[in-house]
Amino acid sequence: MLTGKQRSFLKSKAHTLKPMTQIGKEGISDAFLDQISHLLDQHELIKINVLDNSSETAEHAAVQICEALDAEFVQAIGNKLTIYRQSRTNPMLEIPGADNTRVKINMQRKAAAGKKVEPLTKKGGKKSKPLQGKRSAVKAKKAEEEAVAKANAKFTRKFFTKTTKVTKND
Repeated sequence: MLTGKQRSFLKSKAHTLKPMTQIGKEGISDAFLDQISHLLDQHELIKINVLDNSSETAEHAAVQICEALDAEFVQAIGNKLTIYRQSRTNPMLEIPGADNTRVKINMQRKAAAGKKVEPLTKKGGKKSKPLQGKRSAVKAKKAEEEAVAKANAKFTRKFFTKTTKVTKND
């Protein structure tokens, strides 16, 4: 059961999310529940859109889904509902005031494995890396060649010395 602060925290996290799936005229089926369960294991916090031609309301659908999947109802605004369930395999969200030991253990396990935790997009996908495209690689190579040329220019300078004539005065 979520407290008010925890629910508020999850609402703030869900604000930027886009709906990952939708409930249509078929309603809630076993295949749909399997899909939602898989999404909850990967993302922990998901938004669902209830289409206009569906016979379900957002609140009624949320109650059915939460009971079937042992999830927590966060909010329903209009035709969109948000639900949360801590991932069984890869917990990521640290909720204030909750028991976050599984999340901390998961983070330690990732750190011990030497894996970098890559930044993810809002939907959970990997962010693209800069300097990975063809043009960026050409620019990087050109910049490297210029740096090498500058370094070589410092060492290949010719130092001119002033020659003076030595004259003997009798």
